[in-house]
Amino acid sequence: MKARYYVYGTAAPKIPYQPQREESQKVIKIPKRKTEVKPEQRSVPLGQIIFCILIGFAICFTLIFRFSALTELNCELAAQKQRLEQLRDENRKLQAKIGSQINLENVRRIAEEKLGMKMPDNYQRIPVKVPKVNYSLVTGTIQEKEEKTLKSLITAYFAK
Repeated sequence: MKARYYVYGTAAPKIPYQPQREESQKVIKIPKRKTEVKPEQRSVPLGQIIFCILIGFAICFTLIFRFSALTELNCELAAQKQRLEQLRDENRKLQAKIGSQINLENVRRIAEEKLGMKMPDNYQRIPVKVPKVNYSLVTGTIQEKEEKTLKSLITAYFAK
């Protein structure tokens, strides 16, 4: 039998055609069960979601309120600094005006005639060392203006 299928040379014999039978398969449809559509149960209750959203809005509102308060304070601080510079300029101008208008001869004459003073002699003069830095202490208290902010309202509420 082996000799029958052995091929001499390089030419291979043609294999006889044998059609294969294709079996037709019937597709059987299995009826699917219809399930009732039920609403899904939420893992987080609606009340908690609304509460978290309200907390988020409260935090955002607090942040916006604080930023607006800071902006208002910065504007007030800038206005106070500008007012301070104006007062310093006015003070310098007044000091220069007073310094130029004081006549030392008139001061000496008024001191001798009206106040009864006299010029000291050389042995009566005592040299005094005066520091160039001059400052004064204010012992009065500054009243703070009452603000209607959330912080002051809360502290006033809990202070009662």
